[in-house]
Amino acid sequence: MTRIVRIALHTLASASLMFLSTAHATDIDCDPSATAANATQAQRLICESALFSMGYQRIYADQQRLLKARAITDADIAAFRKKRDRCDSASCLDTVFREWNAFASRARVP
Repeated sequence: MTRIVRIALHTLASASLMFLSTAHATDIDCDPSATAANATQAQRLICESALFSMGYQRIYADQQRLLKARAITDADIAAFRKKRDRCDSASCLDTVFREWNAFASRARVP
């Protein structure tokens, strides 16, 4: 293997590890060894579904970005989480996620 190929593979592996370590940086801990007994049904559904998990990671990142830009408030995020945590089905979560996306699109910074 040439030196350039080894360097490229090493760089790719490092980037992948960095992505994995930050990909789950949300308010929900989906680590199976740390599953909280007080996790809501909605949180369990998010952790058990790759689609919900990825969708929630996008929502969380969006929330943090909009919060930093002062386009939304902590109260907006708290209201979303309260609504999210009341869900006990996939269809409910899907609706809450769609509602957030509609709300966020109106709150975007120009």
